[in-house]
Amino acid sequence: MSEPRSDAPSQRPPYRPQDRYGAAESTSGVAGKVVAGLLVLLVGALLVAGAVTIYRLNATPDITGEVIGVEVVDEELTRMTMTVSRDEPGIAVYCIVRAQDQSKGELGRREVYVPPSEHGVVQVDTEIATTSRAYMADVYGCGDDVPDYLRS
Repeated sequence: MSEPRSDAPSQRPPYRPQDRYGAAESTSGVAGKVVAGLLVLLVGALLVAGAVTIYRLNATPDITGEVIGVEVVDEELTRMTMTVSRDEPGIAVYCIVRAQDQSKGELGRREVYVPPSEHGVVQVDTEIATTSRAYMADVYGCGDDVPDYLRS
């Protein structure tokens, strides 16, 4: 093996003239930590805003309608009795009901206004005009954003 030579130049760190490049500063100093902290706060704020938005979109009062009786009167009319359950009985709601044939094709539909009540569950009777003889009727869905034309 060879031994290190004594006449070889010594290894020195590279020289950077200060007047040419300026004083050596750390890039991970205070400024970098401030930027990183602000980015963490921004991401946290976005996560909180997203969670609040999702909660507001999904936190609607629970309103359900259930059919308890159907009478097919003739080719043009079906009578239906349903119960409407709601968490907040003091607010007005509406339900969309529909009459269907045997293949579940829609023959008629209507929106039914359910006024505020003292009771959480109310019974509602309604009639649905149909284009031909119905086989069944159901509640398509209920909501609390009642259209203005139903209130009058």
